[in-house]
Amino acid sequence: MRARRLATHSTGLCAAVALSLTGCRQSASNAIPSSRTAGTEIRISRLPPQPKDIIEALLRSSEVSLSVDSSCNGVGSEASDKTIGRYVSGLLAEQSKPQGRNWIETTMDSAKNAAGEDVWRSHVVIRHVDGDDRWGWGVEFLVRQKDGVVLQDSFRCTGGG
Repeated sequence: MRARRLATHSTGLCAAVALSLTGCRQSASNAIPSSRTAGTEIRISRLPPQPKDIIEALLRSSEVSLSVDSSCNGVGSEASDKTIGRYVSGLLAEQSKPQGRNWIETTMDSAKNAAGEDVWRSHVVIRHVDGDDRWGWGVEFLVRQKDGVVLQDSFRCTGGG
């Protein structure tokens, strides 16, 4: 089993990630690329993936519908949230409060998918601790080991505690 962890306490990072997830654009000369559409193959080029690669794969998968799995029903911060990108953007927006401790945790372990292929089960969890206010919500998804392809139908929403 292979596990990796990345932690950050920067609200500036959270703002940049939220912009990337929602596909927002800055000025034409400094545009942030919009997210790929669901169904477009997303491939991680550096294998095995490092925490930065896992987070990039999540960002590039922002258009995956929350209907991908029952674990994602009603998880958004607003009823209108329909994509993984909006769900994660809502979590990151909560990180902008200066009190408490906030971080992004990434882990990865080897597994087999339903087709028997070797995959990396990747987790990205947005964590917050401020006294009794403690939470960690995020996503889990599979990356095929032989070619680094993110299996878009494997997204699950995780959380609690």
